[in-house]
Amino acid sequence: MAKLSLDHRSAVQHPRENIVGSGTLGALNAEVVIYNDGGASALLDLRGTFVGTFEVSGTIDGTNWTLIPIRSLNVAAVGYATGATAAGWYIGKSLGFRQIRVRCTAYTSGLATATILSSLAADNSPQTLSTTTVRTTVGTSGAATTLTIASPGTGLRHYLTYLYIVRYAAAVLTASATPVTVTTTNIPGTVAFTFPADAAALGTVDRWREDFAYPIATSAQATATTIVCPATTSVIWRVTAGYFVAP
Repeated sequence: MAKLSLDHRSAVQHPRENIVGSGTLGALNAEVVIYNDGGASALLDLRGTFVGTFEVSGTIDGTNWTLIPIRSLNVAAVGYATGATAAGWYIGKSLGFRQIRVRCTAYTSGLATATILSSLAADNSPQTLSTTTVRTTVGTSGAATTLTIASPGTGLRHYLTYLYIVRYAAAVLTASATPVTVTTTNIPGTVAFTFPADAAALGTVDRWREDFAYPIATSAQATATTIVCPATTSVIWRVTAGYFVAP
């Protein structure tokens, strides 16, 4: 049975399934706007030859808009982005918004035909990737080393699946009473890892690996995440992180 929804244009209730609108976008800030009227997901069909970026967003009051992260339906992996730059099908979660729109936020050339649809059906896909993104860095002897995972963009955050930290002795290490602490930023609880400051022979490798049973959501959206290894005499650090990006 079709759902009875309030149409804000006429203030009457009527059965509805989907609401759809389309238009040609060929300039900066060009947009297509539709009413959401209880829709749970927004779907975007983007066609044409163009060079530009198109953002999906929603509003409650009709004035202030907020980004709706979208994922491509053309690929196997479930990965979210802040906008579409290629023709294809995209979907995002729109529950609670009065209106939704697709808007050109960066324009170089061409024309895009955009069709946006508000559906009562929810997007229940898991916010995970079939393939985890991996970022790694390696330092030099005695130098501080920082792995930086760049900001994923507005409305998105990192989800860490594992961390792998290696301490390599580039020369004979002398024992110390002070432990070596690897610190982090943008990880809940300001997570830190303690390495021993023991005597070690040249070529000794000390490893620390954390595999998270459930991905760790970083503290803030649109923020870089870092793992910071301190400058340690005769030590070469290597840091590797697995993660995916989602709202």
